[in-house]
Amino acid sequence: MSTRWASCTPATSTIRMSSRLAGFPDWVVDYVLVHEMAHLRHPGHDAAFWQAVGVYPKAERAIGFLIAKSGDDGGLD
Repeated sequence: MSTRWASCTPATSTIRMSSRLAGFPDWVVDYVLVHEMAHLRHPGHDAAFWQAVGVYPKAERAIGFLIAKSGDDGGLD
């Protein structure tokens, strides 16, 4: 996985995390996992998805961290 931090397949409840996350702060890795877990219930990025992700208290901070590391939209789907 070279362009994304993580991905998931809702049909099989499979989540894959990039090895590039190794060494990142735990709160960033936790956010990526929360993001992908939210996709298991909400496949797209609609309001319900972002509401689910928003329960993670460091979501905004983690998004900023990932954007800074990737230089674009954060590498999450």
